[in-house]
Amino acid sequence: MITKKLDDIRYSKFENSIFVKKNTNFRMLECSNSRLSSPKAYVISLGCPKNQVDTESLMTKLAQEGYSFTNNPKQADLILINTCAFIKSAKEESIDNILEMAKYKKQGKCKHLIVAGCLPQRYKYELPKLLPEVDAFIGTPTEFSNFEFSNVQISPPWTAYVKIAEGCNNRCNYCVIPSIRGKLRIRPMLGILKEVKALAKSGVKEIIFVAQDTTVYPQLPKLLKMTAKIKGVSWIRLLYAHPAHVSDALIETMANEKKIVKYLDLPIQHVSDKILTSMNRRYMRQDLENLISKIRRKIPKIALRTSLLVGFPGEGKQEFQELLAFIKQVKFSRLGVFTYSKEEGTPAYIMRGQVSEKKKQERLQMIMQAQACIARELNQALIGQTLDILIEGAGQGCFIGRSYLDAPGIDGTVLVSSKNTIKPGEIVKAKIKRATTYDLIGYQT
Repeated sequence: MITKKLDDIRYSKFENSIFVKKNTNFRMLECSNSRLSSPKAYVISLGCPKNQVDTESLMTKLAQEGYSFTNNPKQADLILINTCAFIKSAKEESIDNILEMAKYKKQGKCKHLIVAGCLPQRYKYELPKLLPEVDAFIGTPTEFSNFEFSNVQISPPWTAYVKIAEGCNNRCNYCVIPSIRGKLRIRPMLGILKEVKALAKSGVKEIIFVAQDTTVYPQLPKLLKMTAKIKGVSWIRLLYAHPAHVSDALIETMANEKKIVKYLDLPIQHVSDKILTSMNRRYMRQDLENLISKIRRKIPKIALRTSLLVGFPGEGKQEFQELLAFIKQVKFSRLGVFTYSKEEGTPAYIMRGQVSEKKKQERLQMIMQAQACIARELNQALIGQTLDILIEGAGQGCFIGRSYLDAPGIDGTVLVSSKNTIKPGEIVKAKIKRATTYDLIGYQT
């Protein structure tokens, strides 16, 4: 019922970063040591890695105020949920988590339920009325001027996401991010490098740079080169590279720097010139073909990941078939596909030619079936090769890790057998002997 109401409300801009209900003093929510002995917080982080960085920042502030963290919401004095509101399914997930956690105000120790992130940023005025269970709402970060990097990590201790920019100026017609996150703000390079050095000193081996669009960062090649010089950093990975902003200098840097993994997240969304124009993506199919060809020529072993959006208004059978044929022709190493979500406050919300949910789902399945065949073929081609594997844990009779081909949480894994004991966080060499559609099996050499 709550989600249905959220779908019907109009967008209203969130001017302030924090607002609190019931005349509650927000500092008292964080600084509760005067009333609580060893207060504990339970934290849920939803959405993308960019959101995770924000969650880690909030957790750092709580830790500074004396909170420890628990994995059991029943034991928590404070519950914090950092939400996503990018599309309908994300809003539903956020609302479900809020309602689920609200019960611990009666069944557990919870005295304060706090909701942060994109959902309250997008629905500042509506949420207090719709969710009376929540004590405080916090929006998304505003500026980098007072930004302090986190010393609390959600990700494993060998991998860290580092945000290099906030907000977005691209204004794609389907996207609410500029309305939620605001205009592009660039984080100073010295602050980024300082954080990376601290992370490397703490044992982090893989640095993953994130932003709404990482490729608009000024002097991105210089940032990558400087990061590669930092002792302790083994892998550098780049996510969210807008195709219109991938420069020749970036490609050259990725090709020449050994620590930069040969992996690029390049969300193309579509290939039909008609749909790309309606989306306001600012490139055409020929631009994509030229760019992909250039990248593969300069970096022969590059793993290209992409994201697609099917069912955008105006996408007919012809436009979809063009997209499907392109996917089969180009053969991306990794691919994610989403159905278009009609979001209030975006130009696409009122566009003609809205596609039925049934057709959206049918098209999504057709893309995924095609990609499964491609992924299986590409994985089979890796049999016999030796790859560096970042070990992340142990399974039944083997160790579990990732190669440069795989970003954490979204791509595949590599199962490694070994006579030795391998600690999580170690990078070992493994020869691939078998392959499934999305995973690889090998042994330590």
